Amino acid sequence: MDIRYLTTAVLAVFAASSLQAQVPTELSGRLLFKLGVNPAGSESYRVEQMPDRGYRLSGDVDLQIPGLHIVQHLEVEAGARLAFRNAHVQSSVNYDSTEVTLTREDGQALQTSIQGDSTSTANIATPESSVLLSNNVIHHIAQFAWLYDGALGETQEFVAFPRVPVTVKYEQHGTAMKDGEALPFRRYFLNLANRLGAYVWLADDGTPLKILVPLQAFEAVSEAHQEWSDLLSLERQEPEAEAPPSGEYGAEEVRFESDTITLAGTLTTPRGEGPWPAAVLITGSGPQDRDENTPGPGGLKLGIFHSIADTLTRRGIAVLRYDDRGVGESSGDLGSAGLSDLVADVQAAVRYLRSRPEIDDAHVALIGHSEGGVIAPIVAVRDPALAAIVLMAGTATSLDSVIIEQAVSAALEAGGDSADLAEAREMMEEFSQAIREGRDLEETDLPPGLKALESARKWMREHMQHDPLATIRSVQAPVLIVNGGQDIQVPPEHARRLGAALEETGHLDYEVKIFPRLNHLFAVSRGEGAAEYTDPNAAVDSEFLGHLADWLTARLTPR
Repeated sequence: MDIRYLTTAVLAVFAASSLQAQVPTELSGRLLFKLGVNPAGSESYRVEQMPDRGYRLSGDVDLQIPGLHIVQHLEVEAGARLAFRNAHVQSSVNYDSTEVTLTREDGQALQTSIQGDSTSTANIATPESSVLLSNNVIHHIAQFAWLYDGALGETQEFVAFPRVPVTVKYEQHGTAMKDGEALPFRRYFLNLANRLGAYVWLADDGTPLKILVPLQAFEAVSEAHQEWSDLLSLERQEPEAEAPPSGEYGAEEVRFESDTITLAGTLTTPRGEGPWPAAVLITGSGPQDRDENTPGPGGLKLGIFHSIADTLTRRGIAVLRYDDRGVGESSGDLGSAGLSDLVADVQAAVRYLRSRPEIDDAHVALIGHSEGGVIAPIVAVRDPALAAIVLMAGTATSLDSVIIEQAVSAALEAGGDSADLAEAREMMEEFSQAIREGRDLEETDLPPGLKALESARKWMREHMQHDPLATIRSVQAPVLIVNGGQDIQVPPEHARRLGAALEETGHLDYEVKIFPRLNHLFAVSRGEGAAEYTDPNAAVDSEFLGHLADWLTARLTPR
């Protein structure tokens, strides 16, 4: 269900319990797509009830996102509650064509796929009430809102073929007002397989007014209701500039050099006179600002690093956090940077801190989140004078092992059988091998979404060549290893393996702490995986922040 990386017209089949369907008897329209602020194509759709009270659904998709151009036509015949009877999809991904047909017969769905000269068939056990959801056909997401029959605030569960969990929550019933006109709407939140969260706004007649995937900044808006789009929004808005701490502590905009680029950030310092112990915050992968938010529409808006800096500075520890290369006020290009470049940026941040007279240069620590948890030990091995490091959801294996683990996990959560899991593993192993061997991804048989990662080759290759366990064994500084017990990206087992590696070396000062309720962002999880990353009400957990501050204070404050 990843809008960015869907590559074929593979069909997913969803099972719905016996519901009083609210499916429109006749509906047609056009959805306009945006990825961030950029147009990303459109989709025309039609839903019509047939004489036998069944339905015919059709759609034409033209989806254009970086590295992918998907053109797709789909036709579905379904029963009174959208239980599919048959379907036909013609799809072109970067001009690579696929044709898929799906027919129900005696509790089975016969799927036939034709790609070039290759034809494959599969019999798939299919519940009688299964509802069809096809990749890239955005109006199909609205089917679950049409089928929902619970009360406001309730959640209903569905099962995707063959065992994919899907939940739908009816979140809001409201009316948007514009120039004296009123537009009643209902808003639903859909959690698809704990991997993707989508919001759906429906008009009273069932028209999909807006479908939003916040984490990916993907938006589909009814062409006939474009002027209402801004009024159909979530509570969380783009974060405003940081407010001054009103004398509680100092906050200074700073700049420092890393080779040929300039990195910009914020240095917060406690009240009173220094010199102060200090910490450098290291972001996770992808473009993130100094607060570890994703700039622009979509992405993360939790302000993880802002919360950490605020907590630590109030406890007497100065904190330096900075925008990634090419993000915010920093120069450079993150897309062309490798792991070695990011390590150099952290080393430059440490040098800058030590150059400041108000900083105690003998008591500087590193705090790395996700990819930052991989970088911190590398810097600590090269700089034995560092006083401590903290690894927040750092991985214990090389990148190729991580992406294989994640691909197999995603296939399992999507209800895949042993063959599906083996296929996911084989595809990612082929991808990793191509990167390691320096082969041109465009010359492989990999899906277009993976081929589009060619531009990140340096970053991937250097991560694949790096062994986190070998590195952590050489760290002499005190180490705090923390993980969320509900983290689906970096499971807690990684933290335990990192701790075991330190135990084997006889390290004298390390701690492994698993917070059972927290996710990858160190916020309390609702059990919805990555789908909850853009929860408007999420906040960094206070227990985690307190533990982090206690541990660092004990090691950075001179006695």
